[in-house]
Parts: sequence; C-alpha cells; structure tokens
Amino acid sequence: MKRYLISFFVITFLATSVGAKELKSGYRGFFEWDNRLTQYDEWLPGNKVTYYYTGLSTSHGYQINPHVFVGAGLAIDYCPRDESIEIPLFLQARTDLRFGRFTPFADLRGGYTLTDGECWNLSPTIGYRFDWGRKVGLNIGVGATIDFHKVEVFNVVLDESTGYWMLAYAGQDMRTKLLFTFRVGIDF
Repeated sequence: MKRYLISFFVITFLATSVGAKELKSGYRGFFEWDNRLTQYDEWLPGNKVTYYYTGLSTSHGYQINPHVFVGAGLAIDYCPRDESIEIPLFLQARTDLRFGRFTPFADLRGGYTLTDGECWNLSPTIGYRFDWGRKVGLNIGVGATIDFHKVEVFNVVLDESTGYWMLAYAGQDMRTKLLFTFRVGIDF
C-alpha cells in the first residue's frame, strides 16, 4: 500500500510541477507500451476467465495545430493465456489541451485487427503529457478498448434418425468485448 501512495504522490508532484511546451504544426510520432485487461464468462455462465494483452504500438501523423493531431498506426499485442498475437491497424485522432502547466490529452483509436479473430475495435483514452525536453513528451493514459468480433454459433439439436444430440452450425454472430486499457509511451 505504501508503494501505491508514494507513486500517487510522485505522479501528483510531477503533474503540478512539470508543464509541456506548446506543440507545433508538422510531423508527430508516438511509440507506446499497451496493456489491456478483460474478464468474461467462458463456455459456462459463472466461469470467469481473465485475459491480459500486452504489446507495443507506433503511430505517425500530422499535428494540425497545438491541440489537434491525426495519424495512423500499427500495434502488436500478445496474450499469454491463449498464446495469441493480435496486429491491429488503426487511425488515431488526439487532442492535447493546456491549462497553465496542466497538460491533459484525449485520444481515440479506431481500427481493424488482422490476426487471430479478426475484429473491429475502438479505443478512447485520456491521460497526461509530461514534457521531456524540446520535442519529446512522456504520455500516460487510461481508457477502454471495445472489440467487435465475429464468432461461430452452434445450436444443440436432436438428430431424429439416430436419437443423439449434436451440434448444428447456425452461422456467425457479432459480439463485443470490453477491455480496460493502460498506455505509457513517448511522442516525438
């Protein structure tokens, strides 16, 4: 518990004492460490399973003015539970605000995952940008990721010719998955 309190006070101190310089128009890039966590029922109701994804992402684009950025990026995420790898491509819009020395941001990523259960996703994040020098900043953000993916649906039916119950393919259905998201990275 002491470690969490010390971390809280250090972050609070940094947030109030370090201000970011105003961003200029032109190229801007990001390199971030992404973490996502979710828990949902697997197979049977009440059988909660936790999935954790970690990976790296990079995005590049154009800083339109000191407050608006638009760009595109790529991430590579790994889930140790089922040893799967996801590679989402995304578009990103971000706004950097400045209230004196306080420099929060909000961004929105929307894209498509190319591997392991292809799906659409949307990820809003809010956070804080710390100035690290002339052109580099440290970004810490929290948010959510919403995955929209297709799943195969099967029904249990009675085969009247044999008298056995069997699975019958019923098609595909669209499902959503909500994940808590935490990102730490730099912009340059």
